Amino acid sequence: MRKLALALALAFSALTVASASANSTIVVKAKDFQFMPNVVTLHVGKPQKITFVAVQGVHGMIAPEVGITKVITITSKPTTVTVTPKKIGTFPAHCAIYCGIGHEHMMMTFKVIK
Repeated sequence: MRKLALALALAFSALTVASASANSTIVVKAKDFQFMPNVVTLHVGKPQKITFVAVQGVHGMIAPEVGITKVITITSKPTTVTVTPKKIGTFPAHCAIYCGIGHEHMMMTFKVIK
């Protein structure tokens, strides 16, 4: 039973989720072919700030469904965008700048709720 609990804890720790609260900024870090957190929850119709910063390498982000309509270059210098999602849903996003062999697996999800 103890091993099962440890395995479940490790599995859930791999999934990181962030949600925007009033007047807050969500920080998304990019490194090693992953975004952290890999799920960001946003609220439909409300402006929210997201800061992207690369811990390693150069990456990119485009997510038109949530309002990121042009490729953002993600470097070690933080880049903050304000988005106002227009519809509820779950929207996948991926790294938009080739960053190496694992590039095609560098994905995250924007979850837009009421």
